[in-house]
Amino acid sequence: MRRILASLAIVMLIAPTVSAHGANTFAFVMRGESLQPESAQVLQNDTLIFYNVVDFERVIMLDIGADGVHEIDCTAGPSSPSTDDECRVWLDPINWTSGDYEIQIFSNDSIWKTLSLSIFLDNHTENVAPGSYSFNNDQDDTAAGNDSDFSPLSLILLGLAIVIIVRKKEGSDE
Repeated sequence: MRRILASLAIVMLIAPTVSAHGANTFAFVMRGESLQPESAQVLQNDTLIFYNVVDFERVIMLDIGADGVHEIDCTAGPSSPSTDDECRVWLDPINWTSGDYEIQIFSNDSIWKTLSLSIFLDNHTENVAPGSYSFNNDQDDTAAGNDSDFSPLSLILLGLAIVIIVRKKEGSDE
């Protein structure tokens, strides 16, 4: 059993890891007199959802360049059992850069609340540099596959083969 655990530990230490996250969803609740939360720090590729829980509509707007073009212009209707009372805004990395923004929320044609929003770049970095990684850039078709280096997958398969052999050997000794 110790051999199995040692083999698995070695395989786990050799395998490269990457930091990543899925897209998150941030909810903002627009109540009668409050917006919760009033500020947020998000990443590109996240989605903002504004829930309106009052009996009248609210408009969410943002004009970054003061050029009359609203990057966000969404109306959340009165509270209802459907999705008409919410606004969804996807922070597409192509359209959104990192920075601080103020989203204005209007009620009855006047500013009701302002949301302070900080958007950060969605960077993914590797924790461990990959070993001898090759994309066969300067190899022809006949040479591809003649690599003598072990890939992480081959090490995992080797570890599993050792585990199977040890278990069979332990089973035959009993």
